[in-house]
Order: sequence, then structure tokens, then C-alpha cells
Amino acid sequence: MKLLNLYIFVTLFLHINSSIPTKKICRDCKHFIGNNIECRKFSDTDLVSGKMTYDSARSARQDKEKCGEDGIHFEKNNFKIITVPYYFLKNNFIALIPSFLLSVYLYLYYILHI
Repeated sequence: MKLLNLYIFVTLFLHINSSIPTKKICRDCKHFIGNNIECRKFSDTDLVSGKMTYDSARSARQDKEKCGEDGIHFEKNNFKIITVPYYFLKNNFIALIPSFLLSVYLYLYYILHI
């Protein structure tokens, strides 16, 4: 009986949740460059240096010819579990070094004094 109630609850909840329209958010798109808030889809290449410059995500969403408010070029980022920690570590690497060193010290102290 409990399993039947759980099944009914989950079925109804999933139906209600999927019927709510969601907006396409740039941070969930695979073209979004998180550390610079840029869109990889819209870029220009400098012909002299070869350096790529990207449009900001905000300007791409405000321009109807590019992505627009509806997110025409939106593609879901299926590897977000990898890209979000990558940008976190890249932006906070210097701040994380002391905590890493302290963790190693405490671990070695614990191992050597048992």
C-alpha cells in the first residue's frame, strides 16, 4: 500500500513539475563560458594574432539576431557536473591552497601519532 501511495505521489509530482515552462538560462547552456560570462557560439577571430574574442552572454541574449530572449541557439550542457567545479577551482585556486596544505598536515599528523 505504501509503495502504491509513493508511486501515485511521484507520478503526479513529475507530471506537475514537467508542465511548468522553464526559461532557457545561459549558465545551463553548453556554449556558456562561466569564468568570463561569455558565449562561445558568437565569436570573432583576430586575423593577426589568431586570438578569439567572444560576445558577452547578456548581449547575445538581448540581440534577436543572435540568441534572443527565447534562447534560439540554446543547447543543454550535459557535462555541467564537470564544468562548474572546473571554473570554481580555476577562479579560487589561490584561496584553496592554504586549506589543502592544512588538510595534508592534519592528515599526516593523525597518521604519524596513532
